[in-house]
Amino acid sequence: MRPLNPDEPTQLGEFRLIAHLGSCGMGRVYLGADPHGRPAAVTVVRAAYAVDLDFRARFAREAALAHRTVGRFAPPLLGHDLSAPVPWTATAYVPGPTLRELVERTGPLPPAAAAVLARGIAEALDTAHGAGAVHRGLTPSTVLVDAHGPRLIDFGVARAVDEARLTRPGEGVGSAAYTAPELLSGGGAAAAGDLFSLGGALLFATTGADPFGEGHPSTLLYRVLREPPSLDGVPGPLRPLVAACLDKLPENRPTAQEVLDHLGGPLPEEPPTAPWLPPRARAAVAAAEESYRSAVGPRAGGPPAPDPWAALAPGARPAPPARTPPRRRGRAVLRVAALLGVAVLLAGAGLFAVAAPAWEAAGETGAARDCSASGSLAGNLALTGPPQVMFPPDVPLELSFSPDGTVLAVSQVDRVTLWDWEGSRPLARIDNEEATVPPTPAAFSPDGCLLAYGTLHGTAVTDLSTGRAWNVGPEQAVRSVAFSPDGSSLAVGVRSDPGARFLHLYETERWKLTAALPGSGSLGAIQYSPDGTTVAGGEVGGGVAVWRTGAGGLDRLGLVDERARVGADAFDILPDGSGVLLIRSDRVLLVEPQNERVLREFVPDDEDHFLVDVAYSEASGRVFAAMLAPGAGSGSTMAWDYGDAASARLGPDLPRLFPLVLSPDGSRLAGLRADTGDLAVYDTDLSLLGVIGD
Repeated sequence: MRPLNPDEPTQLGEFRLIAHLGSCGMGRVYLGADPHGRPAAVTVVRAAYAVDLDFRARFAREAALAHRTVGRFAPPLLGHDLSAPVPWTATAYVPGPTLRELVERTGPLPPAAAAVLARGIAEALDTAHGAGAVHRGLTPSTVLVDAHGPRLIDFGVARAVDEARLTRPGEGVGSAAYTAPELLSGGGAAAAGDLFSLGGALLFATTGADPFGEGHPSTLLYRVLREPPSLDGVPGPLRPLVAACLDKLPENRPTAQEVLDHLGGPLPEEPPTAPWLPPRARAAVAAAEESYRSAVGPRAGGPPAPDPWAALAPGARPAPPARTPPRRRGRAVLRVAALLGVAVLLAGAGLFAVAAPAWEAAGETGAARDCSASGSLAGNLALTGPPQVMFPPDVPLELSFSPDGTVLAVSQVDRVTLWDWEGSRPLARIDNEEATVPPTPAAFSPDGCLLAYGTLHGTAVTDLSTGRAWNVGPEQAVRSVAFSPDGSSLAVGVRSDPGARFLHLYETERWKLTAALPGSGSLGAIQYSPDGTTVAGGEVGGGVAVWRTGAGGLDRLGLVDERARVGADAFDILPDGSGVLLIRSDRVLLVEPQNERVLREFVPDDEDHFLVDVAYSEASGRVFAAMLAPGAGSGSTMAWDYGDAASARLGPDLPRLFPLVLSPDGSRLAGLRADTGDLAVYDTDLSLLGVIGD
């Protein structure tokens, strides 16, 4: 959730827009409020759908049917107007993450919580099927989770969107891994198809894996049609139910009512006093609720924040959907087509926005900007509450310095916080509840004014001087990002790619894709050499791939395919790109990437610890490494002289830092102190310079 940008709408129909929530299959989603203050999720419909007359007719038909499916676990459709200048739909707002986001952030659900999830979704499906409706688009992304249970969203929306996709080349039905085989084979949608999707969602909820793995859509289609799902990891009590739901033959699947009967019937009308989610999941849901309340109030002298569950309470019914008055409909349709003609072209380019793309405004910079710790950052990025200064060791975070070393970025799974580390002063906070797990280190542009990081739906870029934000690339998970030293290119490591092209390059003037380079695995970290001639990528669970700048772009130089089982970012590249420092076994090696020849070895004095991170400081001529001893609660930061690989004598009681990061000029070292749980900055003699929060 983030504040609205100046170029985003503030009112759609009767709904006042408050904040930007994210994106979905239909378009951009905003937090809104009706005239009574009740919250709603308001979606600005993608231009490609809004100008499709058949889609509008289908949506109106499905929306009318959706009003008969409202129940405890299906938020109602509150209104829609697809012939407005900015087409929109609105449903009751659920203050919680999607099931996919929740599991990817906090891990699979235990059997008891998964059973509650199944009962809630099954009740929503039973209500819909009794009214003659089917969902057709049930996936972990269409199930929201709040403190009261699951909420199945997009009734009446998924079917209309899927049918619209079928009319476009290259588009498919729903999410293939969760779509019933009979529907993929061209059959009609029926209630049994929703039960297949429910089985896939339960498998994901309990294992964290999609039911038919990952891969190209054609591969997933084949697996859904021909291969059994992998039930490994599904808890024993739920495995027979999941297997029955995922049966290839619809007649063999249970009905929604039979699922409820198998699990003990519908959930009680009153929620239980004991929480139904495990602690980490509860914390994620509580964070979403707090994000909502921070966005809507309470405001000074104003009313308290509206109750987000008011429209979801038993007996609550939506008002009739808002519509364009009939006498103006014909003219409105023509106006939509005229106003959205350019937007359709933008949608084809992957921007999918009715408003002008943010990068156009971001380019209007004029004079040179100052985004250092002493400069001016956008006011809408300022923190609204006390910053986090203590960090548990089991909560993932990543660190990065700004180009001038004055700003330290702390990346977590739902935010990036910027600190003036020397003054221990928080500068800005950028929220994004769709960040990857573990989070990607934030990447600064060379002038320090653009900040990029990976999310589950592309690369998020924020202009720190204006507060404008936009996404780069298609809506897929991004594991790593890095700006080239001259700022002309943004390198993006994607989690999956049909052609195994895991390194994508975007030029930063118009943010267009210029190259997609093949590799042997997704990249969990990317580094440019300071001279810009070389790019290195740490493969997730693999080696370190290296590319060299050539006449036609980047050429593959080599792959160092053997390294310790450490994080993908546990490597460093020399300033001229001639060598890569990485961890292998019990030592740090300097390796020539084109032939994997070991040029130098840096061996720690202590054999009872193992190495987990490495960095090179050209300013001091030293190689630094983090050492930990699992279970013993001990460790330290090791340093060697680069020239002769001899241990640098830096004194006793060296800090135990992990993760650690060097400033671009190599003069500062920052890390999380494992023994105290705070963030500290040192010089290259490991003398303390500052502690965040002091």
